[in-house]
Amino acid sequence: MGDLSTFLPEQSETVKRIYEWHERMEEGKPLRIGRLGASAVGKPCDRYLWYSFRKLYFKKFSGRMLRLFKTGHLEEPRFIEELEAIGCTVCNVDEQTKKQYEFTALGGHFVFYPDGIVLGVPEAPKTWHIAEFKTMGGTETQNSKDFEKVIKEGVQKAKPEHYAQMQAGMGLAGLTRALYLCKKKATDEIHGERIRYDASEFKRLMDRAERVIRAANPPDRCAKRPDDFRCKFCDAFQLCWGTGETAVPLPSKTCRSCCHATPEIDDDETWARWSCAKHQRDLTRKEQLVACGDHLLLPGLITFAEPIDSGDAWIEFKNASDGAVWRLGSESGMWSTDELMRTPGPIVGDKAVEAVKTQFSGTVVGFDTGNELTLVEKYSPGDSRLIWEGDDSTASILNGLKVAGIADGCEHSDLFKDVTHTAVEYMGRYCLVIYKAHSYAAIWEGVE
Repeated sequence: MGDLSTFLPEQSETVKRIYEWHERMEEGKPLRIGRLGASAVGKPCDRYLWYSFRKLYFKKFSGRMLRLFKTGHLEEPRFIEELEAIGCTVCNVDEQTKKQYEFTALGGHFVFYPDGIVLGVPEAPKTWHIAEFKTMGGTETQNSKDFEKVIKEGVQKAKPEHYAQMQAGMGLAGLTRALYLCKKKATDEIHGERIRYDASEFKRLMDRAERVIRAANPPDRCAKRPDDFRCKFCDAFQLCWGTGETAVPLPSKTCRSCCHATPEIDDDETWARWSCAKHQRDLTRKEQLVACGDHLLLPGLITFAEPIDSGDAWIEFKNASDGAVWRLGSESGMWSTDELMRTPGPIVGDKAVEAVKTQFSGTVVGFDTGNELTLVEKYSPGDSRLIWEGDDSTASILNGLKVAGIADGCEHSDLFKDVTHTAVEYMGRYCLVIYKAHSYAAIWEGVE
C-alpha cells in the first residue's frame, strides 16, 4: 500500500481547534502596562529593554507556542512537589498578599517574581535560596543543546539571562544563594546548580535597569547593522530599524510612547508611578492604555527623520531621504501619532499630502497597500476627466485643490507612491497625481 500521509490533512481538526482555543484565550487578554522584569534585564540590548518597558511592540504567538509556554509553567508545581518530597521547605505564596512573592525597586518600575524561596537544599540545608525553574528542549535534537550547554558550561556562561535574573532576585530579596533547576523536556533529565550572590553584578544590573527606565528616548542598540544575528529574531526589529509597513509600527497608542509621560522613581513608592506633564497629574494604568488627544510621540521612535525644532505641543522634523519638513502634533495640519501609525514613512512630508493637511486640515485615514490597480492606473486619462493641471510646487497644488472644489477638512481615502509618481485620492472620486520627473501635477475625476 502506498504512503497515505500525502492524502491526509497536515493537522487534525481536533488539534487545530485546541490551538485556536489557546489563541482566542490570548486575544481576550487586555494589553498589560507592566514593569521592567528581572527575567529580561540580562538581555543583550538596552534598546530592546526600553521598547519592552514602554510596551512599544507586540508579538502574536501561534496556539502551539502558547501551549508550549504553558507547559513550562505547569512544571513549576512539579519541581515544588519534588523539593518538598526530599525535605525542603518551599515558600511560593506571600502570606500577606496570598499571591506570588514580589520584590520591587526603582519606584516599583523594576520587579522580580521568584518561582519560590527554598530552605533545606541538601548542599546547604540552613541557607535560604531563591528558586528558579526552567524547561529546555522539545526533542532529542531540537533545541536540546541549551540543556547540554548549561551542564557543560554552567548557567552563568550558558544562560546569562537566567543568571542575571537570579542575581537581581537575590539582591532584591536580601538573600545570598539561588537554586537553579532546569529540565530537558525530551528526556525529563534535571540539572541543578547553586548560584552565589555577586554584589557588583547586582549593582551593574540595577544601574542598567535605572538607565533604561529613565531614558526618554531609545538607548543605543547592541548592534550596528540590521543583519546582526542578535537582531534577526528580535520582536522589536521593525520598530527599531524602520522596516515596518507604516511610519511608526506601534501596536497601539499609549502614554508610554508620549513625550509628556514620565516614569517617576521615588524611594518611598512601590506602585510604578507615571506622571503627565501636560495635565499635571499621575496616570492610572487604565489611562495609560488609552492615551489622550494631546499625545506627542517620542521623537526617537521616528527612524526616517530628525527633529529640527519644537514647541510646547509640536516637534518639527526633516526627512533624511528627501529633506521634506513636517510637524508632529495634534494641531490642524500636523501629523498625529495615529496618522503615523497607519501611513508609510515615504508619504510623510510629501508635497501633495502636506498641501491638503495644511490648507484643509485633512487627515490621513488609509493608504494604498498593493491593490490590483494603483491609483495612477485607476485614474488613467482614458478612464478619468482632467480637472486641473500645473506644476508640482506647493502653491500650484493648493490652487489646483481649490479649483477641484476639495472642501476643508477633507480626508484622504487612499495614497500611493513609487519612484515616479505620488497619488492622493479624496472622497473616492478625485485623485491628485504628481509626476516627479516632469515637475508636473494634475487632478483627475473618476468617470463612472
